[in-house]
Amino acid sequence: MTDLELSKDKFNESVIHNFEVSLVMPFYKKLREFKKVLPLNASKFQRNGIEIVLVMDEPTEEAGLLELIMHYPFINWIVIVNDTLHTPRNPAKVLNVGIRNATKKYILVSSPETILYTDVIYQLRNILEYYPEHYAIGTVAFIQEDTKVTNETLKSLWFLPYGSFMAKKEYLESVNGYDESFKEWGGEDDNIRKRLDMIGISKLLVPESKSLHLEKELKLADRTMKSQSYSTAQMKKILYPTDAKTNKKKWGCDFNRLEYDWRDNNYAAKLCLNYIKNFVKYEIRDTGIFEKRYLKLILCQSFNNIEYLDGFLKNMSAYFDGIILLDDSSIDGTYELAKHEKLLLKVVKKREGFNDLQNRNILLNLASFFKSEWFCFMDMDERFDERYVDFGSITRHSGILTVVFNYIHLWDKEYYYNASYPFSYNGICRKTRMFRNIGSSQINTQLKKLHIDASPLKQKIFYSNILVKHLGNLTKEKRIKRYELYKFEDSFHDQKNYDHLLTEKPVLKRVDEITIENLNRMLPKSKWATNC
Repeated sequence: MTDLELSKDKFNESVIHNFEVSLVMPFYKKLREFKKVLPLNASKFQRNGIEIVLVMDEPTEEAGLLELIMHYPFINWIVIVNDTLHTPRNPAKVLNVGIRNATKKYILVSSPETILYTDVIYQLRNILEYYPEHYAIGTVAFIQEDTKVTNETLKSLWFLPYGSFMAKKEYLESVNGYDESFKEWGGEDDNIRKRLDMIGISKLLVPESKSLHLEKELKLADRTMKSQSYSTAQMKKILYPTDAKTNKKKWGCDFNRLEYDWRDNNYAAKLCLNYIKNFVKYEIRDTGIFEKRYLKLILCQSFNNIEYLDGFLKNMSAYFDGIILLDDSSIDGTYELAKHEKLLLKVVKKREGFNDLQNRNILLNLASFFKSEWFCFMDMDERFDERYVDFGSITRHSGILTVVFNYIHLWDKEYYYNASYPFSYNGICRKTRMFRNIGSSQINTQLKKLHIDASPLKQKIFYSNILVKHLGNLTKEKRIKRYELYKFEDSFHDQKNYDHLLTEKPVLKRVDEITIENLNRMLPKSKWATNC
């Protein structure tokens, strides 16, 4: 498989669910340009595991920048500000501040005036998934800011191997970042590449990765002149460094005022209010919920679930620190009667049929305003079995990102479950439900709206002993109702068949006979399904 073929894999499971990328931008009086390009780049920024680190090298545009990014609440922003006024300088120190403050595995360096014409972040990150001991370089064309770019005019542009540079953060740290002895314009990017080469991290050029760097006409001419004005000594410093490690003293500490951080968002209450005012109804317990830190929160959708409401709130509140509820326009009083000290936020959306994917992604939007280490999707007709609820062993383990629960369908009696249920092993299904907070995220799936794997993450999966009991199939009447609902709503055929809901003679087993051995018995992952 060629590099180009790899880069065209548009749904690489190991990347798309969690990019693990910090995009670092040195920012010196670029607000006007950033306002132009941000609407064009926003959809690429707003993806799982991507954070945008804006390193402002002077403070005069801070208020305007903060006002701008407030319109993009689901991008994971980090803003660091230098309070010292000064003339333009080489960005090496600024970039190092960004690297130091970045929280992700990979660093992508770009600029506020750059349009990511192709899916640059994905293309570079995907290639590095296959070539780990490399850094990746995209290409850039410098164009006047009023240029109209089409697929045809694109062919006439001169693309250079600059503009977007991605490497693991640990590699950049191993060479002590960019060389901070660079004072004037240019040279720091070529220099760090050479030093990475010296420690065995090789260049990988990705020509299909294309960026457009906006320039005023004068600056476009100046750039060519500057690049030709280096002295022999300067060229030697840039291209022939004597040591892979630079900055022998402390580096990346030129300034450190952290004004905006998605992990500890001081603007969360304001941003959440701006978002939920577009819903039919909403109720916030109090604004203090956005200041508090939580270990784990429940995300729940509901529609006419009044019969399950009290039991759900009681069961979930016993194990979790809070609940966020999205009601899909219930008419049975579910929303109005949903009251509990741990119910932090509830909203009502306008119902347009049952869209499980849409509802869960809205819940993820709501969750992004909360400071919680973990989130967990649970439905109103689900209960944790008190025998198997060891969350502590999960939350104490720093290496876990995604948690799979065991799941059974109660059938006819609350002490029986359907042991012949499809998509299961002797009636025990496995469902992905709990996941670590990596910032604003969405569920990415090739399914259209139903039977989705309820987690935005698919990495570092832990198969827990936690057991969930599903009450929604308990009676024949409920099963017929679910069958009719899915047959009507599943217009995209996300699941091929629902006849199992109508089976008359299933194999029934007692819930109290489920043991740890039952839960620990493993089958090849290919035989497990999560849509049951």
